[in-house]
Amino acid sequence: MTSLGEKVAACFSVEGITEVYPGPVDITDLRDIFGTPGHILAIRGDEACADELGDLRDWASPKMWLFRKRLKEIQEQLEAFPNRKLFDGVGFSGLEAVAFHAHRIGREAVIVMPREMVVDTDFFRGYGIEIIRGDAPAEQGYVEKQKEVLLQRKNELIPLHQALYGAGAMAPIGNKVVLQLEQLGIRPDAIFLCIASGSNVYGIGTKIKQRFSGARLIIVEPERYKTIDARILSDPSQVRAFAEERIGNYTLVGWDKKEPEKYTPPLHFSHPSLYLLHLWRQTGTTGLDDTIGVPMDEALLMQQYLKERNPALYWTETSALPLVPAVQEARKGMNVVVMAYGKHRERQMNYG
Repeated sequence: MTSLGEKVAACFSVEGITEVYPGPVDITDLRDIFGTPGHILAIRGDEACADELGDLRDWASPKMWLFRKRLKEIQEQLEAFPNRKLFDGVGFSGLEAVAFHAHRIGREAVIVMPREMVVDTDFFRGYGIEIIRGDAPAEQGYVEKQKEVLLQRKNELIPLHQALYGAGAMAPIGNKVVLQLEQLGIRPDAIFLCIASGSNVYGIGTKIKQRFSGARLIIVEPERYKTIDARILSDPSQVRAFAEERIGNYTLVGWDKKEPEKYTPPLHFSHPSLYLLHLWRQTGTTGLDDTIGVPMDEALLMQQYLKERNPALYWTETSALPLVPAVQEARKGMNVVVMAYGKHRERQMNYG
């Protein structure tokens, strides 16, 4: 019988996926904006499926690519259970992506979100979305509530499991990016990404690293909320021990909940995604070359600078965060790849 670790490892193994996404995946070079000798290639997740979104164009994010693919992958389930609702746990951009794609195919959905994320539930109810919040804080409550809902309502739901199958769903995007880098004749030295479920990291970052030997895959997190210790990355025994400890203690004990509300922090405050932890425990490797903590004030300055240079590049704080070290490397002549995770929008968080 296949263990959970083996199943997760198989889902995150994207090397054999050769499918190339047929739609547009734009890449913008920011080298002229920053005046760097190295290329700064931004994958335009903020334009994902934008031509289909109409008045909802600001909803564009990499999650639009992901959930479009997931719905294709579960087509047989959709046909077998026409009255069941879609189900997943998501953050802000994932909520919008599920709402759009579910509405597009005429399905209702049940969504679990962290209790801190404030959204207009009445608005999304108009899209057939039922929003359920975690009881415990941040990722702890988010994970616990998903388990609870699936246990109680499994016969009325079709889980999308984006955290488990997202890397595979994003691999065709990664293949498209690789083809475009080859066409541009640019060999990337490093990929700088944020991490939550790991879909972009393992679906796109791994694909780039697979094609361009020597390219480094680097995770960037808010300095205050680093979830991965770079010191463990090169030692399989430490990777496994780290994953084991986090799986066994997936709680936010002592979290003070103090956070400025001028920006939106990541979904995960203290622990990586549970599926990532199971992956690392199983394999003894993260596939990452480094993790970097960046003060959010620096990310906000980067965000503002881009906005001033080109209002169309007013991206999310999550997009600005990896740009801080990426630009530093580009100033040294390195070619770097980053992700634009979406257009900046005012988001509300409640830490009470």
